[in-house]
Order: sequence, then structure tokens, then C-alpha cells
Amino acid sequence: MAHGLWFALLFSMKRITTILAFVAVTSFFLSSCVRNDYYNTQPSNPYRYYFSEDFNNDANRWSFSDNANRAYVSISGGQLHYDYHPKNPGTNTVAVTTGMPIGATVFDIQTRLQSDNAMALVFGVSSTEYGYSFFVDDRGYFAVYDEGTATLAATALIDWTTSSAIRTGWNDLELEATPEGYWIGYINNTQVFRISAKRLYGNQTGFMVLDNTSGDVDFLDQKW
Repeated sequence: MAHGLWFALLFSMKRITTILAFVAVTSFFLSSCVRNDYYNTQPSNPYRYYFSEDFNNDANRWSFSDNANRAYVSISGGQLHYDYHPKNPGTNTVAVTTGMPIGATVFDIQTRLQSDNAMALVFGVSSTEYGYSFFVDDRGYFAVYDEGTATLAATALIDWTTSSAIRTGWNDLELEATPEGYWIGYINNTQVFRISAKRLYGNQTGFMVLDNTSGDVDFLDQKW
């Protein structure tokens, strides 16, 4: 751009002058058309960071095999596959660090999953904290739990509740943490709950299954 301007300056001063005059007149005309009206505008995007997992590879190290508890996670065909068939009832979790800090209060998590029993999106997980779960089962129910710790039992924030938004097979789940201090849950773009936000004690996000569950996950997106 600079070389072009110098060339024009050396060989076409009259053309430059004409262009500058036109720009000045045009700028004046445009500025004279500005109205001082005030309109409601859409809020700016509150998110600055983004984590996306499409399960095309296992770069984030989701896979594991726990023969003692009969728990297995594998990555293939662009999906995460989860199998948990233990001798005793319980839950099993796989989660990874997404980069979202523990102190985050405004965030959004989306995923698509299916199972033959009950499977959840979990977040706020750490090595000592089991985080919070957003469950959907194959009978049309969902639930939200504070999963507690190794010494603190899980407690229901929303006990198992039926919802017509739940489909047979794949379901899209979204957990939105708003600036107003709420956690809002969606299933297939339908809001199914809104509760006061809770404090996070971990920075990992992933999935949880009940015993005797085989499930699949298509993607995981998180922004904050």
C-alpha cells in the first residue's frame, strides 16, 4: 500500500488531490447522516476462551481400562465410548482439564450423548471433588446432582424428573452459567431447569455413568 501511494504522489498529484477532496466531501456527507438515536443492542459475547473435543483422536487422554471395576472408555469413529458394568452399584467418571479456572462463574457447556441406562455431563471435577452432574436416562428422565466427595455423599439438586424434551437415542445437553448467578439446563434446546449457581471446586469436565451403562458421546464444547 505504501509503495502505491508514493508512486501516485510522484506521478499523479492532481489525481491525489481530487481523491482527497472526494473523500473529505464524502466523509462530511456520511457524518451528516448520523442520527443520535439509541437502540437496544445485543449483549457482547461474554466468553473469551473455548475448549472443543470432537473425539477424532485421544489427544486429551480420555481412554482408560479399569478391569477391577469393569469400567472402560475408548475413542473411535469420532466418538467416546463408555462401558461400566461393575459387580456393585455405583457411578464412574472420566474427566479432563479444559482450561476453565475453578473461579469461573460465567460459562457454557454443550455435549451430545446417548446410553442404554443413565449418563451425565459432569463439571467442576477434581482429584478429590466429584463435581456436579446433569444426567439423562433412557426412560425420559433427567437429574442434577452435587456428586460430593469420597467422604461426602451425593445430594440431589434436582431429583429425577420426567421431560418430554428427552428423545430416544441421542440427546443434546447444555449447561449455561449466567452472569445473573443461575445454572440453566437445556435438553435438545428446551430449557428443563434453572437453579442458583453453586461454587466449583474443580476445573475438569467430562462424563459420568451409572452402573450397568454403555454410552457414547459425540462432542464436548465448553466456553468461558
